[in-house]
Amino acid sequence: MKKKFKEILHTILHGNGTPHDVAFASALGIFIAFFPIIGTHTVLALALAWVFRVSPVITLGASWVNNPWTIAPICGATLYLGVLVTGADISEVTINWGSLHWEAFLQIIKIIGVPFVVGGLLAGAVLSVATYFIVLRAVKVYRSRITAPTQ
Repeated sequence: MKKKFKEILHTILHGNGTPHDVAFASALGIFIAFFPIIGTHTVLALALAWVFRVSPVITLGASWVNNPWTIAPICGATLYLGVLVTGADISEVTINWGSLHWEAFLQIIKIIGVPFVVGGLLAGAVLSVATYFIVLRAVKVYRSRITAPTQ
């Protein structure tokens, strides 16, 4: 995993495009990582990278913040944030996995769906804006250091 992180970081810092393009692709990927519809992240990252004409590699790499090791904390945190923002009461949600049927599933989605979507979109928006400025600064500093003449 450490090697994969270094590869993604290398791609971001050495990526083609202006620092703005690299930062925007990274921010877009982070927003997608918090997108509440699980299972759509890869397709969404590639499609939006194409729409915004930014690096699909960088966008996809950033979207993979949401992965099998981080999905539970991300989903839990976004649901918690959504509950705080919407004031929803999810305390009555109980899941009997042995007798789960379609109507019960839809009822659970109705109760937790709105807070989950609101929390995911809000967290994604805030973290993607922060990511944009952090990556923009990092790319500018890194590129100025590698192009600066050595004395």
